[in-house]
Amino acid sequence: MMFGPHRRFSAALTAGIITLLACVTTARASVVSATPTLPVLGVPYASSIGVGCFPAVGACVVPGTITLTSLVSSTFDSSGQNIVANASYVGTLTNLGGVPIGSVNLSGTLEEEIFGRTSPSALGIWATELLALSLSGPVLGHTLTLTLDPAVPSTGFSSIMAEGGQGDRFRIDSFFDVFVELSLDTIPPLSTTRGPLHLSLVPEPSTWLLLIGGIAGLGCLRRRHTA
Repeated sequence: MMFGPHRRFSAALTAGIITLLACVTTARASVVSATPTLPVLGVPYASSIGVGCFPAVGACVVPGTITLTSLVSSTFDSSGQNIVANASYVGTLTNLGGVPIGSVNLSGTLEEEIFGRTSPSALGIWATELLALSLSGPVLGHTLTLTLDPAVPSTGFSSIMAEGGQGDRFRIDSFFDVFVELSLDTIPPLSTTRGPLHLSLVPEPSTWLLLIGGIAGLGCLRRRHTA
């Protein structure tokens, strides 16, 4: 069939994105803000260095980041804070030599509940849950879609603490253990689930260090492969 080689590449790419998201250890850092505000916009959620390479198809995926880009709604009631935000995933596709050959750019929305945070000025530590996630974008001539696995809840914690007791700076932390479903609209469609993916809020410049480390890791893998 004419889709055979392309399907094998697409299947490997789908597995690779899952692998790079899943098999890593989280780097933790705090965001310092002038206001006690959730969600934190423009700061990525990321995992630490992880590289997925697929010699059979000549491709690697450098770890990417998920970022909340803008707020759709934020409401409070007696149970907590409900957030709907626009979000994006950005990653890089490379060949086995570490040379970029394409990008992975997904966009869409997510919904989050922060349990027990009943006002926009509240400080503390709260359990959180991702209620919905829908990100999609073009990959290798197809559409890759990232959603939550409905069979397993995706939960985490968020915290806001006064920095140094002055009341004019706040330290914000947030992380999730996310269970996802990935689908690629090949013929036939490819779909798989994976989790938990441990994603933490990582302020700059830490994110750049993660991505640079990922590219450096590609070089190490290449040297081992050619040795």
